[in-house]
Amino acid sequence: MPDDDDKPKRTKSWREIDKMRDKSGSSRRSDRESERFQSSTKYTQYKTNLDRLFSQGVASSALPEHLREKLGVEDDTAKDDERKKLYAIEDPKAFYAAMTDYLKSHELPSDPRILDRLLGHPDDEVIERALTRLEEMHKAGTLKVPPSLSQRLASVEIESGLPALRRRAADLRKAIR
Repeated sequence: MPDDDDKPKRTKSWREIDKMRDKSGSSRRSDRESERFQSSTKYTQYKTNLDRLFSQGVASSALPEHLREKLGVEDDTAKDDERKKLYAIEDPKAFYAAMTDYLKSHELPSDPRILDRLLGHPDDEVIERALTRLEEMHKAGTLKVPPSLSQRLASVEIESGLPALRRRAADLRKAIR
């Protein structure tokens, strides 16, 4: 009988040990656990709150003061409320008066619906500012064109006393078609 002492005892290398671990069911078990965790309600709530936070929507107003300062998040809820109130004014004369007061203390909003309505303002300077903002938004690709914008631009082309303003309105109207 041969002696076992004659043959050297073979030990497994770390590579072989790792391969044996990979073949075990532990990875499948961890996959199932992660799937179960991701389908839990707490995880979905966490994800929706993060989405709101980073889109600077509802959760940004719930941020602590020190985090708002670090992230550079401004308190836009008051501005949004004012803008919504302005948009709710249906009478054109009242809207123009309210916008004139609004523009004294705020900059021009980036809301295309309000900018669209401002194209009918009696002051050419306000029309020019609104047209400039619309052009900037169009160049940046962020302009969501309101249905009445091309009609208002056409009316600026016809009614404006400034030839440069008429030309810019015509160019923007052609560009948004």
